[in-house]
Amino acid sequence: MSLQGAKVLYVTCAENGLHGLAQLTKAGIDVAAVVTIPPQLATKYLVSGYVDVSPWCLEHGLRCIQLREYKIEVADVEAIDFDLLIVNGWNRLIPPDVFSLARLGALGIHAGHPPLGLGRAPLVWNIIHGQSDIEVFVFRLTAQADDGDIMAAQVVEITEHDDVKTLYEKVMDVGADLFLTAIRKLQAGEGGYSQDRRFASHYPKRTEADGLIDFTMTDRQICDFVRAQVPPYPGAFTYLGSEKWKVLRIQRYDRFLFRDIPRIPGRILRVLPSGVVVQTGAAPIWIRRAEVDGADVDPMSRPDIVGQRFGDSVD
Repeated sequence: MSLQGAKVLYVTCAENGLHGLAQLTKAGIDVAAVVTIPPQLATKYLVSGYVDVSPWCLEHGLRCIQLREYKIEVADVEAIDFDLLIVNGWNRLIPPDVFSLARLGALGIHAGHPPLGLGRAPLVWNIIHGQSDIEVFVFRLTAQADDGDIMAAQVVEITEHDDVKTLYEKVMDVGADLFLTAIRKLQAGEGGYSQDRRFASHYPKRTEADGLIDFTMTDRQICDFVRAQVPPYPGAFTYLGSEKWKVLRIQRYDRFLFRDIPRIPGRILRVLPSGVVVQTGAAPIWIRRAEVDGADVDPMSRPDIVGQRFGDSVD
């Protein structure tokens, strides 16, 4: 069957998915319906980057199905006439009996180094691991996570200036184009290329607790760790006594200064107008922005914290 006039069932609940949906409709793709979840489910399941797409669908005359639970079952979509299922911005596996309803199959999107790094939170994990690039790819859905034949792919650079938010936007932008490329290939009767599943590896799910900073790591590792978890993710954090510091911006400080004093990871070395200088397992880092109880920390109002140590109690 040609995709000329074929109908798409689109599944999303995230910002990247809404961007991709807008691009598909702009390109003239016929969207039969959009499947999503309401805000209360996003809150319940801590969905990072959640967007309520129902107002956009209403504005553009698209049918929107809001599920009662964060999963799709056959009964939710079997009454819809669609040829192709597209999943973009959905943190759950689609059951085979659902995507088998699509006469032309189903497409999903992931980013990593396939078949390495399939699974959860790929952008976060790749930044944490110090990767300098990531491959965005659209693939045919299977019963497993992210391991289907690749229909379209593009390598994206992870620069030293990128955090997970900017990388997310790069991947979001590239992903919309990749879906269009994959659809055109299906229209032309072209297939994809398979991943070598013998070498597949999977990233685990991350929770808010995984954002705790380990100051015994090097300055570079800590900077990668922090920039990997800025909003819309829960964020990296540490404790100063009973205060929980959410660290939002950080950079390496200076590899020459403080070389002649004992290296105590987590010890606060200086309070400066632009932030707090902290010792790591290597050179110091500079916490340029942090929040306590949702309010920005004013470094110059806290001169007393010099010499204290993140992770220690203040007595």
